[in-house]
Amino acid sequence: MQDQTTKIEQFVKSIHYHHSKDIHNKEHSSYFFKTTHYTLLLTRFFALKNDALDGITTPYIISDAIILKYNRKENRYEIMEKGHESIQESIDQELAKSEKLVMQYIEEVDQLEDELYMRKLSPIFLDVWFDLKKDITRIERILERVYETLKLYTKYHETLESFPHEGFINIIEHIKRYQRLAALNSNKLDTLYNYYNSLKSDKMNNNIYALTILSGIFLPLNLIVGFFGMNTEGLYFSGNPNGTFHVVLILLSLFFVFVALIPIISIIERLILRRLLGRFNLYNKLVSNIKNISLFNNK
Repeated sequence: MQDQTTKIEQFVKSIHYHHSKDIHNKEHSSYFFKTTHYTLLLTRFFALKNDALDGITTPYIISDAIILKYNRKENRYEIMEKGHESIQESIDQELAKSEKLVMQYIEEVDQLEDELYMRKLSPIFLDVWFDLKKDITRIERILERVYETLKLYTKYHETLESFPHEGFINIIEHIKRYQRLAALNSNKLDTLYNYYNSLKSDKMNNNIYALTILSGIFLPLNLIVGFFGMNTEGLYFSGNPNGTFHVVLILLSLFFVFVALIPIISIIERLILRRLLGRFNLYNKLVSNIKNISLFNNK
């Protein structure tokens, strides 16, 4: 045990100062660097820490005589007894945790999508969307970097017989698959954001439309009230004891006429313009395209 500790200490002393800083830097991204005496491999994955996405960087120092892993929690170097196979097992464990986290994020995106398409607009939609977008974009970036790093690491050791090629190829394929999933869900979030803005715009347009309708109803009524409120001689119903009743009756009649016209116009638009004409034009186009395809195939 004493000889092993001495061996580790001697090897650590030979590590370049700048590389030692990279090893102790817990925020360092994935990285692969070659020297004449050793190679430095840094792999960065992620986990949840304090309700936030946190990156985890694991350094490996590789030489012909010894392979070390820096244990960041215990602040010490450990010998990888099985060499590159031990590195593969360590990366496999980190990747498995990251894959589960990616799937949890995907489930959150799917839930947000379902709620939005069912028009369940949450008041904190933008806050949830921003947190998901930020974390998934970061996941995509981390996976892309570790993917490129492991490709370089695998290519550098491809001539080594004891190197577990199949194991690392499998790891690289898994990383690329989940990187694509992260990119896909990042694009899905962009689509949800655009759809959310469309719903908000539609809601605002409907509010403006309602205000316009109310203005259209009450503007003629205000005009009539203003007309009969003029202090001029010979005004209609000015000498009639039932004049007020007649004016109120006129106002109510006009009000109900205007209110009744709105749903009638809406029904006409929906039944005739949208359903009949819109569907008629749509199916005409489809039938025409199908006929053109059939004629082309017959030729």
